[in-house]
Amino acid sequence: MTKPIRIVFLCGGSGTRLWPLSNEIRSKLFLEILPSPQGERESMIGRVCRQLTASGLWESASFVTSQEQAHLITRYTEGQLPLIIEPCKRGTFTATALAAVYLHTYRLAELDDIITITPADMFAGEDYFNQFKLLTSILRDSGADLALLGTKPSHPSEQYGYILPELSGNLGSLEYSKVSSFIEKPDVDTAQALIEQSALWNCGVFAFPLKLILTYMEQINMPTDYESLMAVYESLPVRSFDQEVAERISNSVVLPYEGEWSDLGSWAALTDHLDSSIIGQGKIWGLSPDTHIVNELPFPVHVIDVPDIIVAASPDGILISKKSSASKIKKILVEGEGPT
Repeated sequence: MTKPIRIVFLCGGSGTRLWPLSNEIRSKLFLEILPSPQGERESMIGRVCRQLTASGLWESASFVTSQEQAHLITRYTEGQLPLIIEPCKRGTFTATALAAVYLHTYRLAELDDIITITPADMFAGEDYFNQFKLLTSILRDSGADLALLGTKPSHPSEQYGYILPELSGNLGSLEYSKVSSFIEKPDVDTAQALIEQSALWNCGVFAFPLKLILTYMEQINMPTDYESLMAVYESLPVRSFDQEVAERISNSVVLPYEGEWSDLGSWAALTDHLDSSIIGQGKIWGLSPDTHIVNELPFPVHVIDVPDIIVAASPDGILISKKSSASKIKKILVEGEGPT
């Protein structure tokens, strides 16, 4: 019998690299600029909700988010799905622990139920969430403690973590492999070498029995009931799930996903998925290939003979940058330092 699955979406990021359209209140999840199958525009979170419904997993979902963004998540989920409010950002491990404790405390999941955590800010194929169903079978068939989803890299990127699989042995009817190691955001040369060893991009999707995370929390003296955890949440250190759990588990497996997947964490990545080079008022003239305008202001923007740039404008400000350099805006905003 297949164990029940709970999908927990982590929605804590503000998407600073997509400034000025994205901020602490309206993160990149809510930017309605992606093309939808109906020919309209949808947001990342709207796309996720649509794909969840299509895959029959709508009722399995929960969302971890901040108080500032809770009303926006509620709008997209129509108040039908559990929202787990994070008092402050403490990393993906702590957010996962909060979700696990919430689901257990309020009897939304049993100890043997499979919890799958995933970032909400991605662009994936229409069959993506069907892979989540396979992760529960893989955990059962392999006897592993942790199952991950990885995707074949399209290029050697410094922006992603990598999963290096073991490629020997027949592991069953499903096409998965044991995990050999994790490599976090390597340089381009190392990334190329990893690709040649059949490494996968880490999609940030982790499936495990609920009891695994609760047991680990007990071992490190974290409260395992909801009210007690909330009471100390702000005093907890920032921890990532990859470093705290995934890299410590020796018995983990990875399922390759062959479909479309991208982490829309930069203007370069996001504009690759737009169906128009101009959103909002503006025009692009002359020799300006691969240039995009995303304009929320009521004033037109004109670009003449400037290739491969992003012009993004909102009431928060205006960004004009070469696409490959646009992510430097995060350092400017967070640290007050300009590009070098």
